[in-house]
Amino acid sequence: MKNYLVVGIEDSNDNYLVNDLEGLIKEMYECELFDNEFEVVKGWFFDNYKVFVSESNIVELNEA
Repeated sequence: MKNYLVVGIEDSNDNYLVNDLEGLIKEMYECELFDNEFEVVKGWFFDNYKVFVSESNIVELNEA
């Protein structure tokens, strides 16, 4: 399963960890999808976010 780390270009505090990137895009741009093709909205998404992908699990490390 792929995991995606999505980070806002303007604000790194705007971030998501998801396993369904297309679903995230559709959810975030739900209103814009009524008037635009998915590929157009996807382009807007990539204009505003950097996306990193992992083919394995991402595990949080807690340093003591």
